[in-house]
Amino acid sequence: MRGGPALVTLALSGAALAGYLTYRALLPHEHDEAPFVIQTGEVEAPPVALPDRLPHFELAGLDGEQRSIHSWPGQPLLINFWATWCAPCLREIPLLKAVQEENDWLTVVGIAVDRTEPVVEFAATMGFNYPILVGQAEGWEAAAQFGEFYALPFTVFTSGDGHVIGVHTGELHAEHLENVQAVLADLRDGRADIEQARARLAGLM
Repeated sequence: MRGGPALVTLALSGAALAGYLTYRALLPHEHDEAPFVIQTGEVEAPPVALPDRLPHFELAGLDGEQRSIHSWPGQPLLINFWATWCAPCLREIPLLKAVQEENDWLTVVGIAVDRTEPVVEFAATMGFNYPILVGQAEGWEAAAQFGEFYALPFTVFTSGDGHVIGVHTGELHAEHLENVQAVLADLRDGRADIEQARARLAGLM
């Protein structure tokens, strides 16, 4: 039947949006000014005011234990905000797993802005090789500390000493991750300073 897959995709996207809007209606009103977009493709992010250094926050791991985002001192971080209902987010995961497999000097941290149950179920089949933290409102609040968080997937890049190097809104592709690794490696090895790394990353993403 022609148009069938498109209609199914539209129906699922509508269901996801309806579910999320119901959830957002139950959140405290201080979140009302932060619009959220269910990401289905590429977006152009508006300018954001990034913090100079990685802020402090804690979220639950898959085991339910609270874990600080500062649990990996000395490691550059790729902090990837995602959800089980976000198709571009799921497409990124194999690439992020490959980055983690190939680079023991940096850490990918996945933060699911989602309910715990579907994340735990998904993780059991995905076989993550990097840490996963979970929180619906808490994950939203954590992402919002990096500027105007408005869409998933959303990824933050930091240096080993905790400086925020840049962010990316939208799906990451292989070339993005190759560029990020090159910039972070140059920063690690002294071939670039923080400001140079930030400028390079902004130009590459």
